[in-house]
Amino acid sequence: MIAAIVVAIDRVSKIYVDHRFGVGYGPRQIVDHVLFLTVTRNAGAAFGIFQNFTLGFLAISAVIMLGILIYYWFVPAGDWTARLGLSLVFGGAISNAYDRALKGSVIDFIQVPRWPVFNVADSAVTVGVAVLLIGTVLANRQTRRA
Repeated sequence: MIAAIVVAIDRVSKIYVDHRFGVGYGPRQIVDHVLFLTVTRNAGAAFGIFQNFTLGFLAISAVIMLGILIYYWFVPAGDWTARLGLSLVFGGAISNAYDRALKGSVIDFIQVPRWPVFNVADSAVTVGVAVLLIGTVLANRQTRRA
């Protein structure tokens, strides 16, 4: 359900930004010196590296998504951090893979100072990885205490 919500929010936001503003729009300040709207297309990975490696990214995404689906079934029902983190990463990976498969690139539009432009799916992947790391640290602390 979480992955589906991530995909829905990412798709709707990308479609809206693309149709309302279009690529090349911005930067436009949304929150004073903190958040900007800058619409770009990114055929690369994070930070714009590996431009035009679309088929490679799709293959890597497919392997990651398959790995998440398989691993998810082995995660205990009570391990909410692992389930949440994996769901966020899965939703972000699906949505960006969808864009790459259909258009060869993704639309990025969120910009904060000193950081490359990104989108909702990128945010979900980043937050998902952070949740997984926090969950691992917390689980290790509990194991040491026991």
